[in-house]
Amino acid sequence: MPASFIEHKGKKILLIDYRGLKKKDEMIATLHEAIGLYAESTEPLRTLIDMTDAAGNSEWMNESKKYGKQVGDKTLKSAIIGITGIKKVLLMGYNSVVKGRLKPFDTKEQALAYLVSD
Repeated sequence: MPASFIEHKGKKILLIDYRGLKKKDEMIATLHEAIGLYAESTEPLRTLIDMTDAAGNSEWMNESKKYGKQVGDKTLKSAIIGITGIKKVLLMGYNSVVKGRLKPFDTKEQALAYLVSD
């Protein structure tokens, strides 16, 4: 399942796994799956997004922006991995548009340590 809950050091984390996805339909389906889990949650979420070897596109980015504003209040902390080069610049633009706090990390371990820190 591309979007699922994991536990790390006793904390519940929503993992949104885009690893290796190249097709816009797969990217958007994963996004919608994650949004569904956000909608079901009664508490703010910690999220880890893995974009390793994924290829986003403008339609997916527009959907992400639309929903990013909606889930902002239900997000405690967000981390993202697999973002390099121009994708980091796009991430800064995304954070600006949705008033996001999506923080990039080089490794999954670094991201998880951030997400479980208080």
